[in-house]
Amino acid sequence: MKKIRLMLVDDHEVVRLGMRAAFELEPDILVVGEASNGAEALAKVPVLDPDVILMDVRMEKLGGIEACREIKNLSPTLQVLLITSYPDDEAMAASILAGASGYLIKNVSRAELLKSVRTVAAGEPLLLPAATKQSLQRITSTVTQGPEDELTRQERNVLAFIARGYTNKQIAEALTITEKTARNHVSNILEKLDLSRRSEAAVFAVQHKLVPPPQ
Repeated sequence: MKKIRLMLVDDHEVVRLGMRAAFELEPDILVVGEASNGAEALAKVPVLDPDVILMDVRMEKLGGIEACREIKNLSPTLQVLLITSYPDDEAMAASILAGASGYLIKNVSRAELLKSVRTVAAGEPLLLPAATKQSLQRITSTVTQGPEDELTRQERNVLAFIARGYTNKQIAEALTITEKTARNHVSNILEKLDLSRRSEAAVFAVQHKLVPPPQ
């Protein structure tokens, strides 16, 4: 029996240990390695050669959404399951656009976690709740060509971080600005692009290739 080669990526060691324990007794799943952030995961993928990556959405250095996008560019057949502590429609939409095979919440049951890994390992995407499907369809259908040339360089930087699923606080830390300034930039971006939600801005950035590769 060919085992599913699974890689765990989370910036909290205790969480990784807990996830590893959930899989260790399964005869068809082999945890081949771990990483503490997206950048480390990118470096280890060629060495560990996983079939599935179970990766946290929010991590320092390189978050799960951007890491997923880079991983899928390098290995289109590699399946990525993103997992987070709480529901977030914007991060969920950005995850799907980045090529993730599924999006899970960390309070998921062990049985559901195992089922999810096996599902994506078989090449089948996780079925999304109907509300999420409708939300993503609405976001995609409402995003049109916008006046991105009106954005300042800093606003383009902020937009790129929005597409990566960053919060205002994380954007502020990354750009060394205040959280209030980051929030103002987000408001200006939405107004200039004639959008109403951050998730729409994330879709816009991806569709118009305004998300540069990580430094």
